[in-house]
Amino acid sequence: MSDDFENIVQWDVHTDAITPQSEVKDPLSQFSEETLLSPSLPHNDTNNINVTLTESPTSPHFPKSPLTSHSKAQLPNNNQNGHTFMHNQSDNMPELSTMTIVIDDPKKHQDPTAGTYVTYLITTTTTLETFRNNGQPCSVRRRFQDFVWLHNTLTMEYPACIVPPLPDKHRLEYIKGDRFSFEFITKRKLSLQWFMNRISRHPILQCSQSTRIFLESNDFRNDKRAQSTYVPPTTSLINSIGDTLVNAFVKLKKPDEKFEEMKDIVNRLEDNLNIIERLYLRINKRQRGKDYTSFANSIQGLSALETSIRNSLHQFAETCKAYSKVMKEMSEKEELLFLNEIHELIAYCHAAKDVLKARDQKQLDFEELSRYLDQAVLEKERILHPRFSDRGNITEYVADKINEVRGISMQQAKREKLARLEKKIDELQNEVLRTSDESAEFSSQVVEEFSLFQKTKLLELKQGLLAYADCHIDFFQKGMDIWEKILPVLESIDSEKGDGEVTM
Repeated sequence: MSDDFENIVQWDVHTDAITPQSEVKDPLSQFSEETLLSPSLPHNDTNNINVTLTESPTSPHFPKSPLTSHSKAQLPNNNQNGHTFMHNQSDNMPELSTMTIVIDDPKKHQDPTAGTYVTYLITTTTTLETFRNNGQPCSVRRRFQDFVWLHNTLTMEYPACIVPPLPDKHRLEYIKGDRFSFEFITKRKLSLQWFMNRISRHPILQCSQSTRIFLESNDFRNDKRAQSTYVPPTTSLINSIGDTLVNAFVKLKKPDEKFEEMKDIVNRLEDNLNIIERLYLRINKRQRGKDYTSFANSIQGLSALETSIRNSLHQFAETCKAYSKVMKEMSEKEELLFLNEIHELIAYCHAAKDVLKARDQKQLDFEELSRYLDQAVLEKERILHPRFSDRGNITEYVADKINEVRGISMQQAKREKLARLEKKIDELQNEVLRTSDESAEFSSQVVEEFSLFQKTKLLELKQGLLAYADCHIDFFQKGMDIWEKILPVLESIDSEKGDGEVTM
């Protein structure tokens, strides 16, 4: 590439880099209670969440979602500790408006053409001026496929944004035919609530026209079809070049340390979340209460032998069963509110990694186009100033000699080839400049996105840990009540008379 062109195009797209620091003081301790007004569960409020997954309800009503979206740009800011990407929201991001989204009331529908499906009631209250009911609640019903449309549309509209992932559709329940079970619908509703929470806390995604149509359109089928025409195309002139640039085996020539560190942060986070998941499943398996149920049955069998204290033994066995039931309820609630959150965070890591890969692809496009431009410029120089020692392709030399023997004008062929090269160089120069600007803008947005990812990650980790702690507090309080009731019965046992008169 010529020196003049090198002066025009420079790969300098990350001017706002912030050097990361290795130590961060307990990030979870930096949240205030105000930060968790709505996205998180109120402390010690898990008792009010009526979630029992062991039995299917007799009515079509489902428990209300414990997590609703209530957003006002109050994401925690860890800038005081100098964390790598926890800086203030830049001027490139629009101001985050208040947005509350509640997903509730799943209903099963039977349709002759569409088959069986479930819809969810979505109620939105926001101060965004683009919404029809500014400041007033607006309710619509949407099915899972509509959420898929929103996710896919946002991904195409904003390729540099970390669009929140949807709950995995290809679960075992689909194979077993249990996707309409109470447990499955409850978990999916909670996952969809997390999906909308993340959108409501994103200053760009919450303002999207696609989001507005999803949350308030009464003619959703036609409106989403019309909105799809506004989704920008993802193809460009670069796709016409012979080599396939999207190649997993091609490495960046000049990887940016800032983005390499982002990848490392996400990878380490995902690894730790996977470890937490495995350990939790091991713990959860032990606290399902099955051993206490067997223990209660053994005590019940003992009462048939010890007839003098049969009543006391029977009540003790019932206490063990009650304790086992409470333990099982705790495990189910933990799985719903904590383990599912870990799953969603792992999926969120995958979404962040996809955006970082897309950013690398932008840089790779620039580097590969620059290489093509270099080759075209060198070929032009070789034609203008031919030297046999510079001929890297013996085939071209032989072709020139054949054309000379056939009487083809070498000068005319040379002029035509130069004209083609000039046109190719002009196109490549324009493409190099375009991809350079596009990569710079994409990279700048990714820096902002990663900052939002870090803040959202900490916020959701805190709410998950609070839910876990509240489940255990509730369990131990109920456990104490259960065991305290059996104490008078056991204390009334007389060594001669057996059972006392005290009953539960």
